[in-house]
Amino acid sequence: MVNKWIIGFVLCFASLAAYAQQNPSFVLKKIAVADSVQLDTLSILPSSFKITSGALAISPTFYNINFASAKLKWLQKPSADSVWVSYRTLPVLLAKRVFYKDPKLLEEEVINNRPYIYQVKKEESGIFNFEGFNKSGSISRGINFGNNQDLAVNSNLVLQLSGKIGNDIELLAAISDDNLPIQPDGNTQQINDFDKVFIQLKRKEATLIAGDYELRRPDSYFANYFKRTQGISASNVFTDKKNRSYQSSLALAVAKGRSARNSFNGIEGNQGPYRLQGNNGEQYIIVLSGTERVFIDGVLQLRGQDNDYVIDYNTAELTFTTKRLITRNSRIVVEFEYSDKTYARSLYQFNQGFQSKKLKLNFNYYSEQDNPNKPILQDLNDAQKNFLQGIGNNISQAVFPNVDSVAFNENEILYRKTDSLGIADVYVYSVDPQEARYRVGFSYVGNNSGNYRLDVNSATNGRVYTFIAPQNGIPQGDYSPVTLLVTPKKQQLITLNADYKLSKRTQFFTEIGFSDNDVNLFSDLQNGQNKGLAYKVVAKDVRLLSGNDSTGLKLKSSASYEYVNQQFKPLERYRPVEFDRDFNINTAALPTADEHWATFNLQLYKSDQKNVAYGLSHFNRGSYYQGLQQALGANYRVKNFEGSYAATLLHSNSLANDGQFYRQAFTLKKRFKYFEAGFNFNEENNQTKSELTDTLTLQSFAFRAYEYFVKSADTAKRAFLLSYNQRFDQLPNGTALQDFSKANTFAGNLMLAKNANSNLALNATYRTLTYLNTDTLNKNEETLLARIDYNFNGLKGLLSLQSFYELGTGQEPKREFVYLEVAASQGVYAWIDYNNNGVKELNEFEVSKYPDQAKYIKVYRPNNQFVKSNFTNINQTITLNPARILRDKEASWAKLLAKFSNVTSLRINKKLLSGNGLVLNPYQTNISEADLISQSSFIRSTLFFNRSSPKFGLDLGTQRLASKQLLTNGFDSRSGEEQNLRIRWNFVRKTNFNLNLRKGDKVYSSQLFSERNYQIGFWELEPELGYQFNVNLKSAVKASFKQQQNAKALGGEETFNSRLGAELRYNLVKQGTLTSQFSFINNSFKGANNTSIAYELLDGLQPGKNLTWSLGFQRTISNGIQLNFSYEGRKSASVKAIHTGGVQVRAYF
Repeated sequence: MVNKWIIGFVLCFASLAAYAQQNPSFVLKKIAVADSVQLDTLSILPSSFKITSGALAISPTFYNINFASAKLKWLQKPSADSVWVSYRTLPVLLAKRVFYKDPKLLEEEVINNRPYIYQVKKEESGIFNFEGFNKSGSISRGINFGNNQDLAVNSNLVLQLSGKIGNDIELLAAISDDNLPIQPDGNTQQINDFDKVFIQLKRKEATLIAGDYELRRPDSYFANYFKRTQGISASNVFTDKKNRSYQSSLALAVAKGRSARNSFNGIEGNQGPYRLQGNNGEQYIIVLSGTERVFIDGVLQLRGQDNDYVIDYNTAELTFTTKRLITRNSRIVVEFEYSDKTYARSLYQFNQGFQSKKLKLNFNYYSEQDNPNKPILQDLNDAQKNFLQGIGNNISQAVFPNVDSVAFNENEILYRKTDSLGIADVYVYSVDPQEARYRVGFSYVGNNSGNYRLDVNSATNGRVYTFIAPQNGIPQGDYSPVTLLVTPKKQQLITLNADYKLSKRTQFFTEIGFSDNDVNLFSDLQNGQNKGLAYKVVAKDVRLLSGNDSTGLKLKSSASYEYVNQQFKPLERYRPVEFDRDFNINTAALPTADEHWATFNLQLYKSDQKNVAYGLSHFNRGSYYQGLQQALGANYRVKNFEGSYAATLLHSNSLANDGQFYRQAFTLKKRFKYFEAGFNFNEENNQTKSELTDTLTLQSFAFRAYEYFVKSADTAKRAFLLSYNQRFDQLPNGTALQDFSKANTFAGNLMLAKNANSNLALNATYRTLTYLNTDTLNKNEETLLARIDYNFNGLKGLLSLQSFYELGTGQEPKREFVYLEVAASQGVYAWIDYNNNGVKELNEFEVSKYPDQAKYIKVYRPNNQFVKSNFTNINQTITLNPARILRDKEASWAKLLAKFSNVTSLRINKKLLSGNGLVLNPYQTNISEADLISQSSFIRSTLFFNRSSPKFGLDLGTQRLASKQLLTNGFDSRSGEEQNLRIRWNFVRKTNFNLNLRKGDKVYSSQLFSERNYQIGFWELEPELGYQFNVNLKSAVKASFKQQQNAKALGGEETFNSRLGAELRYNLVKQGTLTSQFSFINNSFKGANNTSIAYELLDGLQPGKNLTWSLGFQRTISNGIQLNFSYEGRKSASVKAIHTGGVQVRAYF
């Protein structure tokens, strides 16, 4: 079996050189860089579009594209004069107006109608008549009831609407009543906002939005923000007769989240996931979709599986793809919004702009405030409010005991209070109704900073914490029974700016900002620290020294000055993302003070081929920091040669430290006919000395990096990039820098798409890190990242292959889950109290077989425990269809062979403990279970005979599946293998016969709940005979015989299940459809009955005789309204009959 998959893998990558005829839907071509380009005469598939310059992808922020009309418009042109575009086309041009009947045939008056002109019968209007609108969606209301469940009500509304409502007013609406909207997956570059609910009205330049919308950065320097909100927004643009424009916008909303910024260094060879945190150190947050901006070394990254990173918004986990290597030197900054519903938070925004030929004015007002009297997720008592009133603006001191005395509740995790080793008020988990009277909340306070630990061996449905005594006065736990109380906050920002063109070549800009930031609305203390002022002045000038404006020599000069009061609080970062690093300043370690930043820049340039620039910048933060930075840059391009140089030198003084930070970067490259070769050099040297000890501080470092590269020319038909990078790092040791490490990185990219029937994309990076300092305990490391995408469709369609292969290193989070109760029939799991103790335990939940038991859902809870791992992923689909080349053959052997076809698909994702080396072969099976920490694999192969015949067909299939999860309390593994044979035979008119034979085994293993482990072998025979009396009445008789046995070492339970049933389906013309089912099941069972294994073997029924039945009726009352009735029942020996019913009405728009 294994050999078969290895042969498939070899077949995949041995076919890379095979090319067949062109696929007309795929396009790869070179285009000239112009303001706008018409790419094609057909519409473009959005997910396939990509622009590259050489082997480098161009960010979508540089252009706009209308996929329907296939028109590209540059927002910022690249330096190259041409670029490569690749995309797939749709078979139509969606932007083109088409019609089935010529509109000229329409007659305006009935009297002029002629009887021989074809007229389409008018379609019956639905109950919701939105004539003239494009609409889709439905509304439903339903109830579920039964004698083994409570009454449950469910409802759903989804509506999308667009069109004109008269007077040139355009309507666009997306409406839903879902309380828990689904956030999109963060694995694509474009985000589809499933959770946006809004109504938009637009007429000319006026727009009104009610619902969910985004607030984006206005035309301002200090006011930088991106907010997802819910409320009302209005905007308008008015232009007078003198061509002066007035822009106005107003927003009244509820803020969905708060802005946050995380900065951290990557871990060597660790692609993630990296978990993001909230402003108050919250470990578990939900990131609002599409709000994140990810930077590496100051460069903005692109989201998407085919780009730089993916993100799980619900767990706030960021993972980098194999195209972006993460090392110990990677400086990662993530700016985002996360959901924060501690208080009801309102938001007001107003913008007013004016623009004429020379003058531009903008006024911006932004106010966001919590309502202290309307807490949502935090209910404060009077003692807590008084406590917050006394801490003023020192909100880091808002730590309060999180213990509450409550009545016993069996559905809640409660504790008893005791003493231990002389420590009073120690809380111990208890289920004793007489003692379990305390609801205790625990917070993570850091390693060895608390007296409690998470009990990973607890079977309780929820988190349980246990006390661990300090040793020698040092805490041994990570949690404490406290909570950080969140104070209500208010943040306001007002800005006013003016941009004036003094002349054709001189421009002046100024902005003033005022902020009011109150971090604790409960307290009036220190309110004098809330208000702050800032302003900025910029002057720019461009002078023509010789020649004309397009090709002449020019001198560009600029000067700026910025003042920021120490109390000024911006909404988000407005300076460059690595501003602190550029000035070698640790903002968090310095006291707040007034800031002054002055710059002066000169640039002498001739077009974009020759330029030299010099800059001077001075930054001052009170008496705590002084920094003077000089910058020099040059760029020169002539014929096929291009060179650039950039350097900065910083002298700084911070408290008792003096520093000198020198950086330089140099690039030289030459273009040949088919390729381009070059060299990059990058150096940084930061030496910061303590004035007290005359030794280098830990802030000091140095490195030199050399890179050699060869890549395809812009005119090349095949894109490739090969590079070698060598980097030497130094760290401080006393008064000097000492060699610390050496890294060698080899990288390669290849894209072959000359023939769309066989295209290849390959990306690989190999890095070695050697530590030169023998005193360090660090071990040398190797990192390999690789990704291969290969698609092949050849031999006239005989063979089709899609393949994706990826390997690398990262880390696997330890998963933790809890079961939450929901309305009956709306869950997935059933709770079965096996030990009759009345306590919901993790090993007592089963996948429900029947709707009345489905009262629970399984929710994964993130935690901060990770294990470093190596991963290997492969997805493959292979299709063999001999009929493509044999269908026209007359030979009998050819006709017989043409009846066969095969589809094989597999998906294997494995993660192994790091340190055991990478597993290059994804099919490898001889892997130690101790090394395998996570696995998800699915392999299926089906051989079809006579697949397209309506009379007789045969399918022979085999499948394997396996999964392994790393949980906080150990591993959880499932696996299964099955072979099946399916025969269908319509031997007599109106009669059909199906036979399904299955044989296999299924295995479950849990480290914590070993009593649930099983290894079940089974076989099953399912014959079915169907008869269709007429077009309205269809019946079937079904039988099933199933033998199952658990392994002797795991209990040896055995069952033989026999089932005999009948089904009937009757269509009542213009009235509805009636379906019914009845089954008799006899379960012969050996073993203990009240166990999870018995539940699995008996399908939720009882040993002995069982009956199940169901009845359903569906009727379309009128055009667009559907009524559904459903009823199910079951009866087992010595158990009362269970009845479950439901009614639902659904209307389609």
